[in-house]
Amino acid sequence: MMLVLESSEDRKKLEELLAQSVPESMKVYGSVFLINHGNPLKMEVLVDSWPDFKTVICKKQQLEMMDDTNFYINTYNVFTKDPGNFRAMLWNTDVINWNQCLLIQGLQQCLNDVIMSIVEFKGLKVESEPGVLFVRQIHLGVCEKSSNVNLEEESSAQTSSHLEARDDPPAFQFTHLSDAESELVNKFWINGGNENSLKIVHQCIQQLPNLCMRDPVGNPISWFVMDQTAEIRMAYTLPEYRDRGIITSLFIPFLVILHLQWDDFPYHYITQKQNVQMHSVARRVGLYKAPCEYFKWICRPQEMAT
Repeated sequence: MMLVLESSEDRKKLEELLAQSVPESMKVYGSVFLINHGNPLKMEVLVDSWPDFKTVICKKQQLEMMDDTNFYINTYNVFTKDPGNFRAMLWNTDVINWNQCLLIQGLQQCLNDVIMSIVEFKGLKVESEPGVLFVRQIHLGVCEKSSNVNLEEESSAQTSSHLEARDDPPAFQFTHLSDAESELVNKFWINGGNENSLKIVHQCIQQLPNLCMRDPVGNPISWFVMDQTAEIRMAYTLPEYRDRGIITSLFIPFLVILHLQWDDFPYHYITQKQNVQMHSVARRVGLYKAPCEYFKWICRPQEMAT
């Protein structure tokens, strides 16, 4: 049985401990950080034991996970210091509801063997896709830093120039997205575009940081939205505005806003391996490629598989 950490003091201590295991702990660390700063998306954190934990799982509170078809809501973020313990937790507890469509996210290769063995045993349909993680320098852990020297200074200089350029023609504006624009964001979200994903887009726009650039008449042309793990997500620029450096012009002030909100904000960015353009953008704004890969597993019972 896993324990829900109810005490704010315990959760703060867990946040401090997870900070020592970045970047591998980043998905859980970001979730716990947001839980400790108001818990805007009604999450909970579970550990196998306390205070000497080995496995941490963050997910929505149980009452939020009532739709068996919506893996965007039925999402589990995992970090473990002991793959054997993680395996035991999944086999011997009901912490994960395998009867639902669900998503598991983590940043450790060792999770894959455990999850795939359970998926195979239960006869579930699974989609798995790796990604590239970019983090702040303070969250690099053992990552090689030499390729990104002085990028933070360069990012600060770029931020000033881009912010000054806001008043130049054609008068693009930086603003937040409104909830009324959730359908637009969902439509162009590479991982969304359906009614189930729209629910989490609504929640993230309403409750978490976001930033968009608008054209002279006020229409959004580019945007970023944060998710419940502090990942900078749902990034998109309308095709007619690409190749103008707009995504970089938006990315930099968004990071400035996050820094101003909380100096230790564990925000991070994940993109596909083949999206080398966004790899370049992430480096340009002062983020660093982490030594660990991002993994996600979308699991569906056979009767719900499409």
